[in-house]
Amino acid sequence: MESQKTPRFLTNAFLFCVGALLLIVGINFARIEINRLAHDKAIDLAHGWSTQIVTNTPFLPKILAAPRGNAQPIRNLGNIQPVGPVMGYRIYDLTGDLRVLVDAPGSPSGATKPAFRTQIALPITTGGEKIGTIVSDVDASSFHEVLMAGAIQIGAILSLAIGFLLSVSMMVKVTLQKEALRNSSHLMQNDSVTGMPNQPAFLEMLATAHSQEVAQQTTTNLYLLNLDRFARVNERLGNSVGNVLLRLVAERLRLACGNTVVCAHINGDTFGVIADERTGKRMHQTLQQAFLQPFNFGQKVIRLSASIGAATSTAGLHSSDELHRQAELALRAAKTNGGQQLVAYDSDTVAEFREIDRIATLVEDACQNNEFELHYQPVVDATTRKLCSFEALLRLTTVDGEKIGPDSFIPVAERIGRIEEIGLWTLREACRTVAGLPKHIGMAVNLSVQQFNSGNLVSEVAKILKDTRVDPARIELEVTEGIMIGDTDPAFRQLSELQALGIKIALDDFGTGYSSLNYLWRFNFDKLKVDQAFIRASDHNPKAHALLSKIVEVGRLLDMKVTAEGIETETHATRVADLGCDYSQGYLFGKAIPQTSLASVVISEFAEYIRRQTGGQADVDSTEVASS
Repeated sequence: MESQKTPRFLTNAFLFCVGALLLIVGINFARIEINRLAHDKAIDLAHGWSTQIVTNTPFLPKILAAPRGNAQPIRNLGNIQPVGPVMGYRIYDLTGDLRVLVDAPGSPSGATKPAFRTQIALPITTGGEKIGTIVSDVDASSFHEVLMAGAIQIGAILSLAIGFLLSVSMMVKVTLQKEALRNSSHLMQNDSVTGMPNQPAFLEMLATAHSQEVAQQTTTNLYLLNLDRFARVNERLGNSVGNVLLRLVAERLRLACGNTVVCAHINGDTFGVIADERTGKRMHQTLQQAFLQPFNFGQKVIRLSASIGAATSTAGLHSSDELHRQAELALRAAKTNGGQQLVAYDSDTVAEFREIDRIATLVEDACQNNEFELHYQPVVDATTRKLCSFEALLRLTTVDGEKIGPDSFIPVAERIGRIEEIGLWTLREACRTVAGLPKHIGMAVNLSVQQFNSGNLVSEVAKILKDTRVDPARIELEVTEGIMIGDTDPAFRQLSELQALGIKIALDDFGTGYSSLNYLWRFNFDKLKVDQAFIRASDHNPKAHALLSKIVEVGRLLDMKVTAEGIETETHATRVADLGCDYSQGYLFGKAIPQTSLASVVISEFAEYIRRQTGGQADVDSTEVASS
């Protein structure tokens, strides 16, 4: 700041010196110009006066022609007396003798101000011949005084005008500076998009509210709102539309919260609300209801939802920063739990979500760094036990070697909106893998219910099939019974379009979710996969065994293939084969293995199959497997 003041002081000093110099030069120039004008005016008057004397004195030639002798100069030519600037005059004959000497009545000899005295010599002629010379003494001081008085008056008027203009200019400058200062302060404290207080101003207000709360022994309620999936809105509609939506959200929050509540636009798609103890009681419901109605933007109707983290100060809370941290933790819990909800800070609740948040971070990192991996579990013919296909299973291992189970990270990926990206990556990698396996071997890939929400699933799958050049008949997509929740028509329509591509559709984990015979006939599933819980329970529970039998019968009745999952013992394998299951899958036939182990499994399985067919008398090599 000091370094900025020094150049400004030097500039002002320089301008002052230049102004003073110009003033001095101007004054001197004016003085010289006034002297010149006064002198010229006096000369003009003296010239006219001399001409008048010569013209109005007819006997002057006689005087000049008469002998000089000892005669004294004539001191009076009658009524023609010098007045005004003419202090006197002298007339000389051709020989240079003084013939007439006239002074102005009552005037001293010489000019009152020698600096302004001058003499004007004019010839006297008659008949075209010069007969003498008239020399007039002129004092221009009176003209100088008149001109100087006029100049002073004009200077005074100009000075007043300039002073007035400078005063107006200074007032305008001060006003503009104050306005610029206000605008600068407004810009420093308010967001340029929404006009709301920005993050620094919001944090300052929060600190003030907390201080007042401590002094008055009240509580402060803090809410942090983050718009769910707003980045997708910007990507789809553009940042300009996104900014308009942010302004609409800001206006709706202002109207909903009222003037007694602080609303701020913290950054990007995040807003903050500070409420006191009285208004905080109704703020939970107010903020959630603010997003119930869609936002109208021209011809578009856009629905937005928000994740909200809430925190209330307590007696043990020592700073506003700690309150802000609690609200942030609650907000992250709301986002991790799927969004579109309000989570109030609670130590137990937040502790539960911290693990979810940790997994969410691992999922985000895995998406960005391509850290997911596919393992493949064999699916065999239940009767012949010949390898028929593999099921692609997603795995996640951290850089520290920690293995995160799919039961842990898949729900989190669904909550944070990453499952569609992960699902398409899984399908593409599985198609690339099966493209390198014998053509009789298929590949099953799981789909999340959320992958049907965008409406782009069919086109994305078709693109993957085209890119990997895999026969669609070798691909089987598995969906769970969760797809039956809510409006099933859009999901069933997309499943039908996938079948039209040549892909098989399997209903996975049947019997554990929303099992209903109603949707089994409404959609023509290609395969029914019986959950492993029935297999295990049938070991000791006759009712489970009977129910398993009926499920297989239903599958056959509806022309569906049936796969039994969780086959871990020979008893399991024999039982499901006897019940009529088409396929078996489980640890008995192999655990899920990485892609690098697939070739050896295919070769070993094919060799085992040949040995069974030949009674153990034949061998097989890898070239024979590849050709099959």
